[in-house]
Amino acid sequence: MKGKFCFILSIVTLLMVCSWPVYAEQQPDFFSSSLHHTGEGMRYWYEAKDGFMAITGVPYEKLGCKNCHVKGCNDCHLKKTEKGLVYSLEMARDRKTCLKCHAREKATIKLDEGRDTLGVHMKADMTCSDCHTSREIHGDGNIYKSMREPGAMDAACTNCHTKDSEDYPVVPETKSHTVHKNKLDCNACHVQNTLTCYNCHFGELARTKSKPKSFVTKVKDFLLLVKYRGKVTSGTMQTLVGHKNEPFIAYVPYFTHSIMGEGRKCEQCHATKAVNILASSKKFTPATFKDGKLEFYKGVLPLVPSLLNWPFLEKKEGKWVSFEPTVKPLIQMAVYAEPFTQDELKKLQMKHKYGK
Repeated sequence: MKGKFCFILSIVTLLMVCSWPVYAEQQPDFFSSSLHHTGEGMRYWYEAKDGFMAITGVPYEKLGCKNCHVKGCNDCHLKKTEKGLVYSLEMARDRKTCLKCHAREKATIKLDEGRDTLGVHMKADMTCSDCHTSREIHGDGNIYKSMREPGAMDAACTNCHTKDSEDYPVVPETKSHTVHKNKLDCNACHVQNTLTCYNCHFGELARTKSKPKSFVTKVKDFLLLVKYRGKVTSGTMQTLVGHKNEPFIAYVPYFTHSIMGEGRKCEQCHATKAVNILASSKKFTPATFKDGKLEFYKGVLPLVPSLLNWPFLEKKEGKWVSFEPTVKPLIQMAVYAEPFTQDELKKLQMKHKYGK
């Protein structure tokens, strides 16, 4: 009887253990520390020692433009259906969902469509999530100051272009790919040009109500080359003007989605007008303002901050007019973009005819 009781007790105990609810380990909330949620990239550039806040005097928290950041899952995953609202992966993968906030890329695509120069990835109808991982988007528990910070981004050309298939053609061993000895990023030759909203003017309205007054034009004519993490890559710039006409210029590494399948030819970077002038330690003016219009240099510009002479404009009686700043522009390089040295400019003066 005792043995039978022990047997029954063992069976009951086993059943209780097997039926006891099992809980998965609670995962940490990575999204709250992601760049999409924190907007730390914008804060970092703006509040840095050489950032634009030094001119505006408006704290980041009071800027109206800071509101474009994702508050939660609903912003990207919530989809309206006939049966009501549902969470959707399809919605999050839709390019239009990303472009609601990424206005610069939306403008890039629109301009490329108008010029019939749409990038190869856009022509192939690729979505953002084809290159950008869920770790980038949802976070990994680390707080990054900017997407330029090492470790923040996973997207890279070589993630796909090492597979020898029709969908992902392998990077060919051409002279143009080998002669630079791994000192050139893919973007330096395959990015067409980059977009900037030129001459954002933060007038009195911006200082008191936290809204930028206006900007002169959207520019997509030149490509700025900068050095970033040991390689030459694509970059862009931004000119701004404070409420007392204080000039500001920011230079950053920047990847745009205007990608060419075929890279630049040697002469498009070597021994150009801009290179020859800059290599002679002379100032180069990439834009001219005449008869109310801005005309920009069309081509590649190596970054030499002290020698690039950008015009600044202000609005008078509803019209843009140029003015000569009474103080030197505040130039922001942060810690990511590096300028070309004179030795590097001399090398760029050399003519090359390696072909493909």
